[in-house]
Amino acid sequence: MQLKTGQSERQLMLMQSFFENYSSEEVLEVLYQLYRSWAYQVSIKTNREERLQVLNCYSDLKDLFEELARLQKEPEKTG
Repeated sequence: MQLKTGQSERQLMLMQSFFENYSSEEVLEVLYQLYRSWAYQVSIKTNREERLQVLNCYSDLKDLFEELARLQKEPEKTG
């Protein structure tokens, strides 16, 4: 995904704002609750492909938030 001029700065500001309002632990807990609720309510009614898609999306989002949290905690490198 290629960002236009100014979009990367806006994206960075949005992520910083998000993590200022929600701790990474809180985000991961809510994400898990959403996935668990979905799995409990509709997994029987959905086909295997849809269940795998949601599971993969959950897993990818979890990895993304864990990596963003890790990067946020790293000390900033100065050149």
